[in-house]
Amino acid sequence: MSDEPAQDWSVDDSHADKNRFKKYGKNHAREVASCFANLATVVGLLKAGAALGSFRLNFFRRESGDIWRVGQTKVPSARETRLYILVLVLSKAIHVLTIGDKDTQQADLAKCKQIESAINSGR
Repeated sequence: MSDEPAQDWSVDDSHADKNRFKKYGKNHAREVASCFANLATVVGLLKAGAALGSFRLNFFRRESGDIWRVGQTKVPSARETRLYILVLVLSKAIHVLTIGDKDTQQADLAKCKQIESAINSGR
């Protein structure tokens, strides 16, 4: 990396369903903690100036449009957990959307797409 100042990326959880996170975290606290630790890694790379998509992390992948999935890592006997985020490169904003697992994946993505549309129409 260069000696340029860190980029100002923000993380916004105002669109997240707080009750969903609370309920999911009650039963899968280790997985939730791991997902947010992995999100911090992604934010750190972006703040250091890495372009979105220029780095490879086994827990981070694009789902649809600007919706990305952050998975958990290094959690023994874990439930496969997905933290869904919306990454807006031009405004350098990351919106935390929802959390779920393989069983809720389709519904989670549908909800994320609705939130993405709402955020994009509010620009």
